[in-house]
Amino acid sequence: MNYAGIGPITSSYKPTKQSAKRHYGSHPYFTKRAWNVVQEYIKHFTQPGDVVLDPFGGSGVTAVESLVLRRKAIYCDISEWACFLARQTAIAPISLTALDSALARVTEKAREYICGLYSLSDSRISTMRHRYWFPRNVRLPANADVQLVEELFTKRMLLGLSALLHTIRQEDDEVVRNLMLVAFSATLAKVNKTFLSAQNRKESRGGSSIFSIYRYKVAGCPVELNVWEQFELRMRRLRAAKAETNELIGDFFREPDTAQFIKGSATRLSGFVAPESVDYIYTDPPYGGHIAYLDLSCMWNAWLGFSVSDEDRRDEVIVGGEDKKTEHAYADLLQASLREMSKVLRPERWLSLVFAHWDPTYWRLIVETCREAGLDYVNMVAQPVGTVWSMHKKKNPLRVISGEWVLNFRKVGCVHVRKLRRKASLETIVREEAESCIVRNAGASTEMLYTALLPRLLEAGLLGGGNQKPWDLRTLLEQLFVFVPSHQRWHLRPNVTPNPRLPIEIRVRYCVASLLYGRRRSRRMTLSDIQGIVCDRLGDGVAVPQEMLRSCMREFAHSCDDVHWDVPANGTQLDLLVGSSVS
Repeated sequence: MNYAGIGPITSSYKPTKQSAKRHYGSHPYFTKRAWNVVQEYIKHFTQPGDVVLDPFGGSGVTAVESLVLRRKAIYCDISEWACFLARQTAIAPISLTALDSALARVTEKAREYICGLYSLSDSRISTMRHRYWFPRNVRLPANADVQLVEELFTKRMLLGLSALLHTIRQEDDEVVRNLMLVAFSATLAKVNKTFLSAQNRKESRGGSSIFSIYRYKVAGCPVELNVWEQFELRMRRLRAAKAETNELIGDFFREPDTAQFIKGSATRLSGFVAPESVDYIYTDPPYGGHIAYLDLSCMWNAWLGFSVSDEDRRDEVIVGGEDKKTEHAYADLLQASLREMSKVLRPERWLSLVFAHWDPTYWRLIVETCREAGLDYVNMVAQPVGTVWSMHKKKNPLRVISGEWVLNFRKVGCVHVRKLRRKASLETIVREEAESCIVRNAGASTEMLYTALLPRLLEAGLLGGGNQKPWDLRTLLEQLFVFVPSHQRWHLRPNVTPNPRLPIEIRVRYCVASLLYGRRRSRRMTLSDIQGIVCDRLGDGVAVPQEMLRSCMREFAHSCDDVHWDVPANGTQLDLLVGSSVS
């Protein structure tokens, strides 16, 4: 393979998360990359037999998909729990017969006792003694609603979970036992007081605050889901996942030849990965302070016996957390990780870094650190993530990014510093690029604007760093444009004329959208009325042919005779409009 001749990926891929049983359904995690997107990047930048590294391994998507594609995988994560889950996802082939037999034994020993707990009254439960071990006096993060892990569970939950864990640990086969512990771990995610049932759905349908708002928030009315039923469901899904990895990975999983799962820090990569031994890195570092991974893994660590050292906490690349890390500390740790990645990457090979952050300084910091380490910035690709589960994003659509970007770097040894020609000011670039994006798409989401702006600002050297005065892109957007919460889109300010350098068809289309958006009451209008409003908005005596106007109106409004038009009173038509872009 001619690595020097490989070009960058320049377009996004539609994520198809739910279609892979090996990643979805058997166990939740805080963040998971879309497996098909990761696959496309691995296929593009490597060939079979190459070594692929993910130093922020998380749930293990990069490692697992590398093995599926017959690449050697090196997984690294600072969380022992995450490392355990990722390895169990990847391990293959496993005996499904042995797994079925183990479940039958656990069923015989524990099912009757656990299910019987749900036929007893609360008062009877309160008098029962605990037969088996469960974690006691393990403190939760300071922002949790309760102080101790055990307080996340009702007594009925503790009785059932402790009995199940005790029975699983009696299994002799280590491979099967560990897989059953994964199902137990997934059961914990459902059977605790942070679980909240979804409205108007089955009681067991819903999720934990741990994965939506990223803290241990206890539900107002906790739901006591049946421990055994949840475990049995997780075992069914786990079995399906392992059937899939048996087929897709098979005997290619051979530790440590083709697969290495390392509990360690990305800031110390060269301590356990040989210099210049990696052919490709695809990774997704923490974006700051929204998810304190080690803090949030506290409940699972307590039940499964995993530890978190003081060194782990010092090395975790986050803002905040129990150690209250500053943004400066986060930047230092992120930089240290990038330097380590460069050390272990072969020359002419690629690094793809998934990132999303409001603060422009971090984007500049990443590019400058990589350049100093011999990694040349090549391009940036916007990558949609599909369904957004974060309540933080849903409640703060203006202030929280839901999209992500993949920055591609090539290791070239000596990176030549590009001369940055600042022909335009920061405000000029933001105004021109954002306005073009808004008009072309008849209203633009925050992610669309960032996708248009970040590459331009990065290449112009305007994303912070050096002696530049700190600035906030969100604030600048708010000064120049209007955000419409009902449509989750940015628009030009009222009476602002769309840039005359844009094609007339695009400007007319945007003006029609503004007309529909701005109508508070439904009223019947003639084509001449609409033509007058659009011409006034375009300014400078621009004439709009009626046929062009009809073409736009047919897409978004209703007419029985092509002369009189009904302008909708609500945003239904506009929603159709903003969903289709014009290039």
